[in-house]
Parts: sequence; structure tokens; C-alpha cells
Amino acid sequence: MAELLMAENTATNPKKTQKAVEKTVETTAENTAEKKGTGLASVAFVESPLQFLSALESHEPTEDLLIRARASAKGMTSFLDAFDTDWLPKNVRLERDGAKPKLLRKTHFDRIYLGDACSGQVHKALALAYLERRMPEVVILDDGLATYSTIEILTAKRGPLVRPRQKLKASRTVMAAHVADRLRGLATVGKLRWHTALPVAKPLRTAFLKVGGEITRHKFEHLQTLPTGGSHPRDNPVIGSSLAADGLIDAMAYRAWVGDIIDAHGSITYYPHRRETEEFLADLARDDRVRIKNLGLPIELRLINLPPDSTIRSLPSTAAVSLAVLNPEVTIDVTEIPAKWWTGASPDSLRQSLNAQSVKADDDS
Repeated sequence: MAELLMAENTATNPKKTQKAVEKTVETTAENTAEKKGTGLASVAFVESPLQFLSALESHEPTEDLLIRARASAKGMTSFLDAFDTDWLPKNVRLERDGAKPKLLRKTHFDRIYLGDACSGQVHKALALAYLERRMPEVVILDDGLATYSTIEILTAKRGPLVRPRQKLKASRTVMAAHVADRLRGLATVGKLRWHTALPVAKPLRTAFLKVGGEITRHKFEHLQTLPTGGSHPRDNPVIGSSLAADGLIDAMAYRAWVGDIIDAHGSITYYPHRRETEEFLADLARDDRVRIKNLGLPIELRLINLPPDSTIRSLPSTAAVSLAVLNPEVTIDVTEIPAKWWTGASPDSLRQSLNAQSVKADDDS
């Protein structure tokens, strides 16, 4: 409703409306500055272990944060069961109910953290709860390398928030476009932020800042305080990829890549991605030189304490990026994906971003 009134005023008195908009931006910025670090009430909607960890890294010491985890998402139940709630920071609570409109309607939150900004459940909760209300500050959390696509969508003038390769029904597309427009509107008044540990290429950073977004960074400071178990360099860790399971790269080429590592370096400890199939892992386990280590906890928690002389091998992945942040003295050997591996099921932008592991983050100063 407020947006409609603003549009009507623009038609009748553009100069007056422009001044009003500028005043609104100033007031919002002042209010945000006053609120930060002063006992905010916040909620985080997360659907993967990485999103969960990112929410913990975003939490401010005096902020009351409710994490609503979607336990039905693949791999989340085992993760939540393995995660010790004593590891939660002070003032952080965990519930397994995911995003629901009722929660947002009955509880006032100063800030909303979004793990998957393309989630249909999240879109429904935001659209229904804030159809005729102002949305609070929104913070985008890391959701793997797909986060780059989300930020690109939000820097565009229009377009729905959808994942690469995702095809939606007309009603879902309308909702995804509505939420995207609302978030773009938040950016114009300084209420949209991206809190990330990922490297951010200068063009993407510039585009997001230009539309009014803010970028803040972390290096998994909270995660590094947790008493998680380490590993040993002799384990020869290899990070599993979901690309073959998702049909983006040729499964036989991927299997041959794992075999080449074994032939060149000896026995390996293979850490499967949560979307890899049981059939593929069963085939891999037939090789006596392969030790498969299924994880309840994210690999970032399992490999955080590797000694400096370790080497982790991986295809381009978020885990490779985050482990490089966590373990700057550990070698992360990332194999660029050959062009002939791709099945044609992914857009060029995704292939380029996956292989762009050498990109360095800008200096925020």
C-alpha cells in the first residue's frame, strides 16, 4: 500500500516525492545505525548445514537470534542431530520448523537472515507475512556458489529469484518475482546486506553496492572456536561433489577423476556430498583404497584442524573456498572442470563461476 501511494505522489509532484524518498533513506540509515548491536530480535531461515553455519557467523553478540532450520531438507536432519546445541552462541535458539508466515505475522523481527533466497517456502512466508507491511532488514547468507546467482538477480532491474536450471509454475514465478522486487526495494533504503566468506569479484561487488546493497565479511570466526575433531594428512582427503549427481557433469568422467587421484596419491578418505547417490558411493567403496566418511556435520567442521602439511583435493565447490578461508596454511588442490565433462544442463554463467576459483575478494576498506 505504501508503495502505491508513493507511485501516485510521484505522478503528481515528482520533486516533492524525491525529497521524501531521500529523507526516508536518511531516516532508515540512522535507525539502522542506532539498532545495530543493541539487542536486535532476528530470525534466520536455513535449509542446509552451510546456511546454518553462516547464520551463526552473522549473529551479533547482543542479538537475540532464532534459527528456524528446515529439517525436511536433504541432509538437514542428520546434521541437526549431530550438531551439539552447546555450540550455539549466547542468545541463539534453534527450532526445526523452517519458514512459516504465522511466525513472521505474530512476532516482530528487526532482521531476517535468508539462507536460500530462492526457496519456495521462504518466498511464501515473506510474501504472505509482508504483503501490506514494511519488511525489516534482510541479510543474505552464503548458500554455496549458487549465492553468486542470487546476488546477480538482486542487482538486475527485474527478474524472479530462481535457482539456475529451476523451472517454476506461473504462480511460483509471480511470487519469486514479488519477493525479488521487495528485496531490491530494501536495497534502495540501505536494508539489504550480504554477509559472506566467499570471494567476491569486483564486477559483482560493484553492481551490488550500486543498487544500495551492503557487503560484510566473515572468516568463520565462531566455527573456529568449536571443539570439533580434526584429521590427519595421511587421510588424503577428497571432497565429494554433487555435480555428477545433479546431472551437470558426466558421472563416468567424475568417477575417473577420483580414480586418477587414487592412482597418483594412494589411499584416500572420501567425504561425500549430501546429494551423491548410494549407488555411486557403493561402487566407490568397492575399491579397498577408498575410505568413505559420511558426515552428519559439515566438512568445514570435520577438516578445520588439519595440520599445515595437508592437501585437500576437490572440484570447484563452496567447501573448497570455505576450507581455504579456515585453513590458509593447508593446500587446497582444486581441479578445474574440463569443458568436455559438462552435460549441457547448466548455464554458461554457472560453469564460469564454478571454475573461477582464482578470484580474490575485494578489500572492503
